[in-house]
Amino acid sequence: MAKQRSGPDPVLTMTTHTKDRSTHSPRIPTFRYPSAPGAPREAARSSWRTALRCRLRRKAIDRELAAGADTSLSECLRRRASELTGESSREALAISYEHLLVGMTHTLSIGLAHVNWRAVRVATPLIDRLVKRLRGDSRVRAHGAARAKLVLAERGSALYRKDSRRLVDDVRSVLAAL
Repeated sequence: MAKQRSGPDPVLTMTTHTKDRSTHSPRIPTFRYPSAPGAPREAARSSWRTALRCRLRRKAIDRELAAGADTSLSECLRRRASELTGESSREALAISYEHLLVGMTHTLSIGLAHVNWRAVRVATPLIDRLVKRLRGDSRVRAHGAARAKLVLAERGSALYRKDSRRLVDDVRSVLAAL
């Protein structure tokens, strides 16, 4: 009976098995157990792959978080929630909302979409509260931060629609979710 090895999972490697090195032989896949120095390198590769996969799915992950997805379900949800609730991300969101308020009075162009400035005027007090909350409170929920991001970033959000009451309702719900 073969002795079972405890420890890390085996890694598939390609090696050449020949008795006579003068003849060419095909590479045959074999399993080997990573040594202690190789294990961190494999973990770093896995981490890099996860980060890339999460980056490529960023918008979809933001939508999932805004819908209230549980961050313990996946590494990508956990990473993105951490990013959105981080101080630099919250500050960037606050600055974006401030630019929106400045654009209302100075008619700045924000991207390619047409902003509903009347809705922004109606929602100004709530947007001010949102900016203060993003800057002031060190503990915000990922659900609220993702919703705040989507109000600004989604082409179909209330910020870009003609109905001015909808933006007020959306900003209220973002404040409640934070």
